[in-house]
Amino acid sequence: MHKKWYKLIFIGLTLILIASLMAACGPKAPDEKPTIKFADSQFESLWINNAIAQYILEEGYDYPTETIITTTPIAQVSLVSGDMDVWMEVWQQNFPENYEEMLASGNFENVGDAYEGGPQFYVIPQYTHEELGINTIFDMIDKWEYFKDPEDPSKGAFYNCTIGWQCEVVNAVKMEGYGITDTYNIISPGTGGAMIATLSAAQKKKEHVFGYYWSPTALMGMYDWYVLEEPAYDKAVWDKVGAAQEDESLRPIDEACAYENLPVDIGIHAALRDTAPDAVAMLEKYTAGVQPINVTAAWSQENEVQDYKLAAVFYLRNYEDRWKTWVTADAYDKIKAALALEP
Repeated sequence: MHKKWYKLIFIGLTLILIASLMAACGPKAPDEKPTIKFADSQFESLWINNAIAQYILEEGYDYPTETIITTTPIAQVSLVSGDMDVWMEVWQQNFPENYEEMLASGNFENVGDAYEGGPQFYVIPQYTHEELGINTIFDMIDKWEYFKDPEDPSKGAFYNCTIGWQCEVVNAVKMEGYGITDTYNIISPGTGGAMIATLSAAQKKKEHVFGYYWSPTALMGMYDWYVLEEPAYDKAVWDKVGAAQEDESLRPIDEACAYENLPVDIGIHAALRDTAPDAVAMLEKYTAGVQPINVTAAWSQENEVQDYKLAAVFYLRNYEDRWKTWVTADAYDKIKAALALEP
């Protein structure tokens, strides 16, 4: 009898295991939605936009979401291959040739603007501008001794954008074109947080500092900066900057110009239209706005936010007039109910 029971128990457990495996490997239930994967190329405004979109999709549309930490070049490839589904901030002006190739693949779509413009520039503190009389990027060349590199005081320090971002290379090419690298070292921090720490620490101590930044960001709202004048954007010159990024033999180039101030786009893998059409419909209407993101970013910094879901809640509570127009009536009711339960 014991052997018979053991045999029956073994058979029963085997059948349960087989059924479980079949359920896991079989087709999804009709109401089971796919996980939407967001690219996280590691900077503040993207963290906020990701958190807002994810909150809306999770609470309003019942989609599971996740973020995947990446770099700009890897995100470009991953959006085309389908390893990622959504990139909330596609700064196409930083990689125009690759952007055109992404579109040409047929696997990538631009579904609209995250916000109306993404200016990129070079800054010094306002007090530095006033004290030293610096107005243009070229004025920096002879003033390098006020911006000494702590690791190499024979040159000044230009604080570039983060390692792995496309602007790291863009700025290096531009600095060569402007002649800045004759008297400055280019220092690229390892993280977006390190960029913020370096520039904000100088402001707090009233020290001189020279670096790259962009808007919308908390840093631009928290301190008084002077944006250095550059030659106006010129397509022919920008093409030279782009070519030198791809071909090291062209460097250094002999001129450069300001970034073109283009809208910052939302990109998706094209298959998302089939797997999550209502999510794409929302993203096509999504436009967070430069100033609302600046305000949300400043609030996040002031409150030492680590979990950007809190930033999303702040945004959704304060800018309902914007996001209400992006979502369906049913999603709106669900999101409002979820926000009411947040601390």
